[in-house]
Amino acid sequence: MKIVIRKSPVVSIFTDDMGGKLLMKRITTKGRYGNSKLYLENQTLSWIQVLPIFLLFSLLISCSAPKKQEKAIEQKKETADIITLTNEQIKNANLVLGGFDKTTLSEDVKANGIVDVPPMNMASVSVLINGFVKSTKSLPGSFVRKGEVLAVINSMDYVQMQQDYLQTLSKLKFSSQELDRQTVLSQEDVGAKKKLQQADSEVSFAKAQVKGLEIKLQMIGNQLNKLKNGQITSTFNVLSPIEGYIKSTNLAIGKNVVPTDILFEITGNAHKHLELKVFEKDITKINIGQQIIIENPKILNANLTATVFLVGKNVDAETKSINIHAHLNSEKTEGKLTVGQYVNTRILTGNRIAKTLPESAILRRDDGGFIFVQIKENTFQQIPIKLGLSVGGNVEVFLEKDINFLQIVKSGASILQAVLSGGEKE
Repeated sequence: MKIVIRKSPVVSIFTDDMGGKLLMKRITTKGRYGNSKLYLENQTLSWIQVLPIFLLFSLLISCSAPKKQEKAIEQKKETADIITLTNEQIKNANLVLGGFDKTTLSEDVKANGIVDVPPMNMASVSVLINGFVKSTKSLPGSFVRKGEVLAVINSMDYVQMQQDYLQTLSKLKFSSQELDRQTVLSQEDVGAKKKLQQADSEVSFAKAQVKGLEIKLQMIGNQLNKLKNGQITSTFNVLSPIEGYIKSTNLAIGKNVVPTDILFEITGNAHKHLELKVFEKDITKINIGQQIIIENPKILNANLTATVFLVGKNVDAETKSINIHAHLNSEKTEGKLTVGQYVNTRILTGNRIAKTLPESAILRRDDGGFIFVQIKENTFQQIPIKLGLSVGGNVEVFLEKDINFLQIVKSGASILQAVLSGGEKE
């Protein structure tokens, strides 16, 4: 039997009835390896001999169709992100090609916190002795100066304290006179030394009482000048110990107040600073003197900055963070911030050179995006990218695959995307 294989698009079978035999002259089929022609010349075959041949060629025909279909799908997938433009389209699109830019980017650490003031610029105001509120005009948010009257208090205890002071002062005067008399008698050997010692002791005791009452009265606000002339008053003023704004009040006319009551909370406006929190993983990146950019959404256009002044040494067990104390860089910055205000910041920890592209080259998609590269004349391919930091209209770009120094579409990427999307719809 002679077998000859040639290429042919035709399938033909010639048969001759020979008592249940088949005479095979030519069988042609399309298979994986091209079109083949199989000749069985002048051979008489039985059905049992022919059947395997039919099965073989049927299998070749059936396998060839899926292979071509898969290849077509693969080719379509490979070309779905490729676009070819005409010379006229290229001219109208005004595309700008080029490579990556090298941009100096500042590495930073995110930190959140509040605007605060030092403890010496915060005050809780209370009374030193019991009394009743006679009057007050102070309201939350009001600005007060140091020494300004916040409230007037009526107090029987205050009256008694003034009375005790005058009585003790009088006793001191008498004791001093008695001491002088006993001193003279002692010098003349007339008086007993015991009386001299007793008089001296009474003077010392009276002086201590007078001094203690003077300090108490001065702490309440009594200047003593009028009191020494016998003028006793039933009221005293509650004064502001610092300059600032009243944060809160806790009093009303006629209310009984005691030393444990906080009547006013006052916050000074001077020496505002930031108290920030930095997570444990970023602790080693933070150093004194680093610059801070304040990014609170309400004050984005103000370009507010600060400087790291102190770095905490203890990690909070619950939040896994440390405290960062930062000083604001200008009085103008302080004026734009309110004590207690929540702020978002970036602590600049260093610089690095990065590959960047202008915004006009990038098609953003969620946290990443795409760019177009020229793979041959007038033909461009869409490449997926990941995005990093942005500065001055330039965006840090990370490629998911190497583009081998291909030219990048730095301007006009949105036009290519529009054309590509239109082609996909078609």
